Amino acid sequence: MALLFPLSVAKTLEKELKRPDEFVSFWTHFGAKLSQNRRKVIALLATVAVIVAGVWGWTFYRQGLAAKETLAFLRIDRIANAELLPDKDSDKKEPDKASAKAEESDVPRFKTEKERLEAANKEADAFIAQYGTEGLGRKVSLDKASRLIVLGNPAEAATIYERLAGSETDANLRRIELEGVGIAREAEGKLDEALRAYTALAEQCQAGSRFYLDQALYAEARVLQKQGKSKDAEKILREILEKAPKTPLRSQIDDRLALTAEK
Repeated sequence: MALLFPLSVAKTLEKELKRPDEFVSFWTHFGAKLSQNRRKVIALLATVAVIVAGVWGWTFYRQGLAAKETLAFLRIDRIANAELLPDKDSDKKEPDKASAKAEESDVPRFKTEKERLEAANKEADAFIAQYGTEGLGRKVSLDKASRLIVLGNPAEAATIYERLAGSETDANLRRIELEGVGIAREAEGKLDEALRAYTALAEQCQAGSRFYLDQALYAEARVLQKQGKSKDAEKILREILEKAPKTPLRSQIDDRLALTAEK
């Protein structure tokens, strides 16, 4: 009812303005009406002020959160690409400008690549704990999985890739995630699961623009050869040459076909 008050005032004033009273202005009438309903007007304005303040407050909160989230995301990348500490021989040399700048950074430096990758994944875990696994969290998870493979933990990497691929709506990203599943499972020695992932990747590529189809089929053939299924592998290799005659994998395919023929 409070929101209808200004409308009722306007309608009343409109009627009064039609009267032949040349000495009373519109604003005189308006001021009189406001005086008569002073409490209602104050309550209405207070309500509007609270709503506006709430909207602005929420907007600034979300913007601040997004800024903090972006900074946390960038910090992971900076750690993953941080300079390694020089070896003992180079310690004797005068540090260059890049080294001096690195010393001033809030990002630590690491002795080995392994330490750097582990630190980046620790930071990734902290990011996901605070901001979740959606939005930028998906990219953080994807990068973490790739580092896990390098660190020799393909099982955990495969689990992350499978979770991402299972809920992915972007076709291009799903290709990357399915390939990640295949690579991780292959590194883990689970060839049947790797083959399923590569087959799913090839099917998705064939359903779309066929981009990356040659890579997916080549991965299938590679796993089949590891399983001792040379005939099936040969069939897929020839399929690649048929569907993608200009593939950059031509030399590798020819080498594998030659090995298959020898057997």
